[in-house]
Amino acid sequence: MKNILLPFIFLPSLLTAEVIQTDLLIVGGTESGVAAAVQAARQGVKHIVLVNDIKWLGGQFSAEGLMAIDENRGPEGYGHGVPFPRSGLFREVIERIEASNLRKYGRARPGNTNVITTCLPADAEAVFRELLQPWVAGGQVRVVSDYFVAGAVVEGSLLKAVRFRSTREGQPDLEIAARMTVDASDWGDAVKAAGAEYEFGPDLQEKYGEPRAPASRAAYPITDMNPITWCMVIRETDKNEPVPKPSDYDIRKYANHNYPKDPKWIYSSRRLIDHYGFPEIKHPDALLLCLPVADYPLDVLPKPVADALEKTEAGASTRNIVQMTRAQRQIIFDDARRHSLGYLHYLQTVVHDAMPDKKYSLRRFSLTDEFGTPDHLPPKPYVRESLRLNAMYMMRQQDTTGSGGDARNFGDAMYHDGVACWQFEYDFHPTGRRFIDKGNPAGPWVNFFRKNRSWGPPYSGKCVFPLRSLVPVRVDGLLGAQKNLGYSSLVSAALRLHDQSMAVGQAAGAVAAVSLAHQVQPRVIPFDAALLAEVWTSLCARRDGAQPAMLWPFSDLNPDHPAFEAVNLLAARRCLPLGPRDVKFLADQPAADSWKQDVVNLTRSRVQATELPGMPAGSMSRGEFAVQWWAATRGLSPRPFPRSNSEDADSDGLPDPNDPLPFVAGISSWPKLQIAADSDGDPDPLPRPVAGLRQFNFTGQGSKPVAGFENDNGLPFDDKRGFGWSRDISANHRRRGKLAGEWRDSFLFTRSQDRWECVVPNGRYRVTVCSGDSGEVQAGQNVSIEGIEALHEHTTPAGVFAERTIEVDVRDGRLTVELGRTGAQTNTCLNWLRLAPGKDEG
Repeated sequence: MKNILLPFIFLPSLLTAEVIQTDLLIVGGTESGVAAAVQAARQGVKHIVLVNDIKWLGGQFSAEGLMAIDENRGPEGYGHGVPFPRSGLFREVIERIEASNLRKYGRARPGNTNVITTCLPADAEAVFRELLQPWVAGGQVRVVSDYFVAGAVVEGSLLKAVRFRSTREGQPDLEIAARMTVDASDWGDAVKAAGAEYEFGPDLQEKYGEPRAPASRAAYPITDMNPITWCMVIRETDKNEPVPKPSDYDIRKYANHNYPKDPKWIYSSRRLIDHYGFPEIKHPDALLLCLPVADYPLDVLPKPVADALEKTEAGASTRNIVQMTRAQRQIIFDDARRHSLGYLHYLQTVVHDAMPDKKYSLRRFSLTDEFGTPDHLPPKPYVRESLRLNAMYMMRQQDTTGSGGDARNFGDAMYHDGVACWQFEYDFHPTGRRFIDKGNPAGPWVNFFRKNRSWGPPYSGKCVFPLRSLVPVRVDGLLGAQKNLGYSSLVSAALRLHDQSMAVGQAAGAVAAVSLAHQVQPRVIPFDAALLAEVWTSLCARRDGAQPAMLWPFSDLNPDHPAFEAVNLLAARRCLPLGPRDVKFLADQPAADSWKQDVVNLTRSRVQATELPGMPAGSMSRGEFAVQWWAATRGLSPRPFPRSNSEDADSDGLPDPNDPLPFVAGISSWPKLQIAADSDGDPDPLPRPVAGLRQFNFTGQGSKPVAGFENDNGLPFDDKRGFGWSRDISANHRRRGKLAGEWRDSFLFTRSQDRWECVVPNGRYRVTVCSGDSGEVQAGQNVSIEGIEALHEHTTPAGVFAERTIEVDVRDGRLTVELGRTGAQTNTCLNWLRLAPGKDEG
């Protein structure tokens, strides 16, 4: 749903506000807000004011209590590192956190858990404060705490100032007049006050055409959002006392769920400090409780909460949380806090009592007191989804899906104005609330997942974030940040992690600085090649000891590599020959002459110079060539973006606001994805007739015969038929309707291990098998023929196949094909098989 607010009209009590003039105002002390401030300061913005509604800086890292730090993740999942190296301000923060951990605990990564880096909340807050301190001490940045947005001054379409009110009694109101404002708040407070358009709730398929979006509103109310969670940080003590039972405690809220109840799982997934696994650590064990049972849905509220909201304003309880006032949200927050405390009480009593071995009991843990709150909980909930800024471009699921449906590839639309890199699954926690007592909203409840709004696959591809998605569609002087961004609900679920929020905030700071330096509005920059290049150069610079930010998500290029800046800046300018699967740059491999010439030719198409510098001669690596070539060409002015008309730059029928690639016809960066002959799923033509040739199409029962093939429908081996399976797998059949050719569009599969056999005379045979899926990625496929491995843990992207030909000897009168492996958690597919007698048949 879209919401349009009128410019704020001030109450008389606000007219006595203290007025502060500044160049850049940042609303919110989140990780995104701090990143924006640091980046803008490094670029020379002289006067920056950061206003925070609490004292704590750092957002998810600290104030929200999420210290098991989530990062970009690819389809390989936990335990496989990040899909591309840490970079930019996020890397700086992580390095400071790990240095702090090493000093205090003797381990840079003391958690010994699924995530890479953990910390304690006060340590993370100190890191963010120290990161800002040089510019605070120099007077370039001013931090104002305990003030929240109360209104705005808007003239025409220009945001001129933001009004703030203190959370402490007796403090004056503030009016901060700024040339540019970045909204890095939790709930888009400045966006709303400025009257910028925004969206909330589930997007239907008709809106953005997203495959996983719901088709109708019936089961997806406008209040459906990624839930909030009030995280809890607990430390081991010598006590053995549970936390007090909340007033509305009901055991059924916690016992009637399907999530792991064994606290051992908590230790492995969210331990912050592990002094048992690391004996050198003298600090007690510390755990983060951020678990699905504690997720607090926002779709339908419990009756006591709804009643309290209705007392503030009729209809308040049926609004989406982003439309509520600060006071109304607090009513929800209070109940969410009680819900989390009730869960801890449950773990420390009911679960504790049921454990025969108390080794992993949480009874001996107490809530940390470092937050300084009365109930020892973080000052803020973990906010997964805010309002969605109605921006110059709204990112869609289909843009961000890996090319060819394969999450290991680059995203399908690599936006021309990308300013940050990211990858994650489209990850919703339980968004629904179900009341246990026959739907009685006054009684206990459990949360649940709605269809296509859950965690787990699919993952996005390796993607970039477009500058356009920071810029409101009509309000000037304003940029989005944190989670107040231009994307669909589905994309918001994948673009909300610690590192992603920092990268987006850093980009917002860079855009604000360039806008201020050139006295232009941010909406100009995505369509001005020279200004966009300046943003890229600023993000990728090493000024003041900064770590350069990644602009193109190469999986193998670390910021420490001497070619990092050159490669990223050339890639952002589209001066490197890249395909959707070229996720490794291979900087240390030799640079082929043909590749170097391609770089030169692409550069020629991107700059205004009539003549280019000479191509660096001699043998060198790809990274060395990139460094030399960038040094020779970085001073050349970029060629202006082509525009055929004012509404549709590339005349492809998509107006610019709806076009992910406004300067390239179509919606994909890879419209001519080439698939090799041994990956297209089509049997190679034979040069001549082959005596004794047989071909089998593995398909469902009732499928039409294919010329030249025998259909195998997954039935057990039959002597009369002369081929078949070790068991009936006929139900394991799929036909996707994605590709022409029955032989590759349909397949049989196993999720364990199965055997197919065919009666043949003894002798040598040349056998070709084809495995893959025209519509889905299939990972971890295993095929062997007569004991010889043809595929081992092989992954095929959607629409891409693995065709393997090997020669085998048959000595028992049956050709044997083994499919899958025992204990497998993935499918192995079989599309077709070709069997031809070899030379040694006899």
